[in-house]
Amino acid sequence: MNKKRILTSTVSLMLSSSLILSACSTSSDKKAQEEKSPVPAVQNNNQNQQAKGSINTTHNQATDEAIKQLFNKVSPNEPGFAYIASFDDGATYKGAVGLDSIEKKLPITTKTIFNIASVSKQFTAFAILLLEQEGKLKLDDSILKYVPSLGEYARPVTLRHLIHHTGGLVDYMQLAEAAKIKDTDNLTAKQSLKHLENHQTAKFPVGTQYDYSNTGYFLLSLVVEKVSGKNLLEFSKERIFKPLNMNDTTFVDRYPTPFPVARGYSKNEQGAYKIYESPWEHMGDGAVHSTVEDLVKWGQNFTTGTVGGKDLVKRMSELGPKTSPSGKPIIDNEDYAIGVSIGKGFDRPYLEHSGGWAGYASHFMRFPEERLTIAVISNYNDADAEEYAKKTAEVILGKSARK
Repeated sequence: MNKKRILTSTVSLMLSSSLILSACSTSSDKKAQEEKSPVPAVQNNNQNQQAKGSINTTHNQATDEAIKQLFNKVSPNEPGFAYIASFDDGATYKGAVGLDSIEKKLPITTKTIFNIASVSKQFTAFAILLLEQEGKLKLDDSILKYVPSLGEYARPVTLRHLIHHTGGLVDYMQLAEAAKIKDTDNLTAKQSLKHLENHQTAKFPVGTQYDYSNTGYFLLSLVVEKVSGKNLLEFSKERIFKPLNMNDTTFVDRYPTPFPVARGYSKNEQGAYKIYESPWEHMGDGAVHSTVEDLVKWGQNFTTGTVGGKDLVKRMSELGPKTSPSGKPIIDNEDYAIGVSIGKGFDRPYLEHSGGWAGYASHFMRFPEERLTIAVISNYNDADAEEYAKKTAEVILGKSARK
């Protein structure tokens, strides 16, 4: 499954009654436009353990070496990867290759902090569920209850629609591009909210189509702030990250960050690496900065329910409706649950999400039955973190992701 999203089609944006601007989105989940180097195929070390529940969860040196081999073509002198695959009560395989900063020649480690882009969405969704659990909101509330400035056209759009990407609101990134704002230019949350307020046109009738949208999760961050009295950075740190001892994880709403983060890179026309980072200040759809080691702690919460409780955690895997209000199948529908997708492959259910934004790429996977978390993060814009994560899962689980 491919969750590094980019709205690659050109869309027409009606910014006034007399002006239609055609814009190609610079989505927060970018797929590389150039061909990626294939991840090496590595023979798995669980070929005799392919039945469910028979995976070897104890540390295996051959498995460790096979995972390392996946990354052996990554240069130690270029942007690279941090990776981890960890059973809750068993083996952990982790490592890093490449440079945190080319300029300073700092190596990446498993404690290096990266921008994890749209992998952030699950934390926003979880914050919404926590507030619902406390009776402070309902998923079927209209977004206008919390962000009335959007205008009457958005009244049918509920928080549930935003969570499942069926709200029909235009992606704020498309509006930014239509306004000639680059991802390397400054852009505040207030500016994007103003763009949305001025748009007043839905892309499609609410609840009739699946269309991956950063606007929905950006707006959900505003809902958290309206309901809790704290912005998403403060709320998530107090209610999610601190209780889980995710001490190197936080949302970011201002750049540069007050703590060290791996520099993000892309390549110029000559093929040389250049720093590529975005100062956009939005939270909710992205902007969590974390480490692979902290993401394991988050993965464990899907089983323990340390934060939120087990019943709330189970709700993260609830899929959105399959049919529209008229009873017709939702157009282009996908298995997107609450901030995560339901993965297909490996002959077992799992949760996943990928991210890509201005110099960074990430992928997160959680296998509930095996109590296994896999996370891969890179500071190179065109890195295929999803492919590396799935190849890592293949080594451990002994099943192809291509089924």
